[in-house]
Amino acid sequence: MDLEPPGGYDSPVGGLTGRGWVGVTGALALTSCALMVFGLAGCGDEEIVDPVRPDTLPVVGFEYAFDVPGSGRAGVVELDVSNAGEELHEYSLIKLDEGKTQEDVEAFLRTGRQEPPGWVEDVAGVPLLSPGERISITRELEPATYTLLCFIPSPEGVPHVELGMIRSFRLTGDSGAPLPEPDAVISATDSGFDIPELEAGSQTIELRNADDRDREFFLIALKPGKTLADIDRFFAAGEDQAEPPATFLGAMQTIPPGESVFAFVDLEADTEYTLNDNTGSQPVVATFTPR
Repeated sequence: MDLEPPGGYDSPVGGLTGRGWVGVTGALALTSCALMVFGLAGCGDEEIVDPVRPDTLPVVGFEYAFDVPGSGRAGVVELDVSNAGEELHEYSLIKLDEGKTQEDVEAFLRTGRQEPPGWVEDVAGVPLLSPGERISITRELEPATYTLLCFIPSPEGVPHVELGMIRSFRLTGDSGAPLPEPDAVISATDSGFDIPELEAGSQTIELRNADDRDREFFLIALKPGKTLADIDRFFAAGEDQAEPPATFLGAMQTIPPGESVFAFVDLEADTEYTLNDNTGSQPVVATFTPR
């Protein structure tokens, strides 16, 4: 995954996640006792044990800041990501070496150097979210300090990170939670995306990288009559020049080979969704319509 400090913003179709530092649930079943025991379900005199759930970190983006708790548990973590602002935002995620802080990241960005420092690891995050949109991503994260950044430019052309959209949080310990059981699996393969027939409504979808290279899962819903070329033109003209030709729904900037993340989404029936990946020499595009 290439890392670059700010220097403009490319079309999300041409680059999908911009030119910043980027790759960065499920309901409980109820037993007859209306409780689930982690590993065992029991009634009567048997001991009832609460199921282990991942820590949920609400991540809210707006103009121009991130609102996120300063700490949480590592292991299986649920990032509940939303855009409460009026502009597009991204949620790039980097991991810092021990002893490094947000102030170190800010100091490095001010240097304008092109090569990222060795104490930064890009762990990818959620790509573009339109205002009012929300997606939850459950994934495994190691104990460390993490930093969220948004490199989307403001209407005046200033990257959001320079206006305050940078925020660090610390993960420690281990949630002990298992990864969720998905309702469906979307796989990135060497020939494209393998997308099953999907139901409408709220569900957990595993985004699995079955390829031998990093892959990106960027979900959008084009507006009627619009194409991916309209997205290119939209970003080339400047985002404040026209209404966006699509609703940007996030997902995951990059997933390493053989790994998965789990997205909790709410899909609308009879809406055509487009899944994009521009990590290779040629873009990969697939569409699906939930029934």
